Amino acid sequence: MDAHDRAISKLRLKIAFFVFLKHTLVFMTVWGFLWGTAVLVLRGAFGVLHPPLLWGSAGLVLAVGLAVALTLPRVPSRTAVRSLLDKMGRCGGLLMAAEDVDIGVWKEQIPPVTTPSLRWRNRRCWGLFGAAVLFVLVSFLVPQRLVALGSTHALEIGKEVDKLAAQIEALKEEEIIESAKAESLEEKLAQIKEEASGEDPVKTWEALDHLEDIAVKAAEAAAEEALAQTERLTQAETLAEGLAEGSAGQELMTEAMKELAGMVSEAAGETGLLAGKLSSELLNACKAGSLSPEQLREILEALRWCKGDIARRLGKLCRVGLIDLETVKLCESLGECDCAGLIAFLGDNMGKGSLCDLLQSWCQGAPGRGGVNRGRGDAPMIWSDGTSEEAAKFKEEVLPPAALAALKESNLVGVSLGAPPVEKGGGDSKSGALADASAGGGAAHTHTILPRHRGAVKRYFERR
Repeated sequence: MDAHDRAISKLRLKIAFFVFLKHTLVFMTVWGFLWGTAVLVLRGAFGVLHPPLLWGSAGLVLAVGLAVALTLPRVPSRTAVRSLLDKMGRCGGLLMAAEDVDIGVWKEQIPPVTTPSLRWRNRRCWGLFGAAVLFVLVSFLVPQRLVALGSTHALEIGKEVDKLAAQIEALKEEEIIESAKAESLEEKLAQIKEEASGEDPVKTWEALDHLEDIAVKAAEAAAEEALAQTERLTQAETLAEGLAEGSAGQELMTEAMKELAGMVSEAAGETGLLAGKLSSELLNACKAGSLSPEQLREILEALRWCKGDIARRLGKLCRVGLIDLETVKLCESLGECDCAGLIAFLGDNMGKGSLCDLLQSWCQGAPGRGGVNRGRGDAPMIWSDGTSEEAAKFKEEVLPPAALAALKESNLVGVSLGAPPVEKGGGDSKSGALADASAGGGAAHTHTILPRHRGAVKRYFERR
């Protein structure tokens, strides 16, 4: 291949490169804007994450393929390039003739051919391509909250909603709250779940806390009432069990029977469950104060069943998180009864008060029963034999010398606004305060007063 053929091939390659580059930039620019738009739409409307969106880079390969397909037909042929070089090099047609025939010595007359320079006005193409690249980068890097301005992201509160729903359902099943109120709370809970937004989580959590506070307060009020009922049922059960055993005297038996009848009637009026377990005949017998041993055992079974149902209700409230385990344990402790001890106590103290007062004294005989925030505060005083004075007499000891560290750890007790006392003159002169102190009994730490402290000392003694 001579120099003319190499010049022709070089010019064809230059032309092909510029045509390919132009088509590639055009297709990549179009694909860049389409890709960036698709990324913004998918992120904003469907919340698609970045990794799947990177598959859009495969379109760049397609753009290159289309550019190649459009470039090949547009590359000029060798004959056209040879004609152009013949004209520009003023070869007089010799360069064209050399392509078809052997021109012999005329070939030496062909002047040297130089490849013309090519210039492509590509500022607009490169500018649009840069804008497309920037648009794609922005579509990936823009924060998700700015992309999804028109949409709201739900706040994940599924566990909290399920817990509250279970608590409301438990309150409804145990008839602690009315059905209408329970339905209202469930509707509010469903509304909170539907409107929960990650853009404003504080509002959602406050609404959930409000519903939870309503449920907890209702459960705590029911638990307090249940504990009081358990305590009264335990009193009645203890008395009924003691009477059923027949270990009490006749006088105590008669008075205790009347007291039990009143307690059962009162408990039946407060607790619908107990009233449902007692027959009308038995209730009338309770009001009349004449109970047979069979009726006593029936009452005893009804009282125990009612206490068990109260414990079951409190256990259910504890499982759903409305009350703590300590309340359940307190209910169990209030449900314990000692019929033998009660009968013995009543026999020993008969005549010292009414049976109702003696029964309350027995049930409140253990100070602190029910916790510091429950029950009455009239537990009986328990006196001991006093404190032994052995090894309790004050023993004088000489304190060790005071150290500077102890002085720094001292606390200010108070500040007086009065003037310091001034002793009248004429008295006998005395030595310092440490004159009578034994060796090693104390130490003094003095401060040096400098002239610059004069103002502070003067203001201290001039205070009103």
